[in-house]
Amino acid sequence: MIEKRKHPRYEARSLIKYKKLDDPLSSWQTGPEIKNISLGGLLFSAYEKMSIGTPLIFKLQIFIEDSSVKIIGLKAKVVGVEDGIVSYDTRAAFTEISNPDKVFLKQFINYIGS
Repeated sequence: MIEKRKHPRYEARSLIKYKKLDDPLSSWQTGPEIKNISLGGLLFSAYEKMSIGTPLIFKLQIFIEDSSVKIIGLKAKVVGVEDGIVSYDTRAAFTEISNPDKVFLKQFINYIGS
């Protein structure tokens, strides 16, 4: 199988918070974890099955080389969902990242990829 991803994915186990942007009644959800991440998106576990195209905002707690903790915000949309035993493996493609958060995301990916 040929790899079609633009950015390589790296295994990352980290807690995640997310919220649906298209639902005004949506509250922040804490998912079990991120499974993998790249500069283009992530695979995470969600307790709720979401439709393809659902817009989300994430808050990720990441660690970088100097062992500091950063909270970054990312906007994304759901691009795939697979049923799991307790949760749903949900793929999301990033649609908007501020420049400072992109720098921290790159540092995090470099850290876990090394």
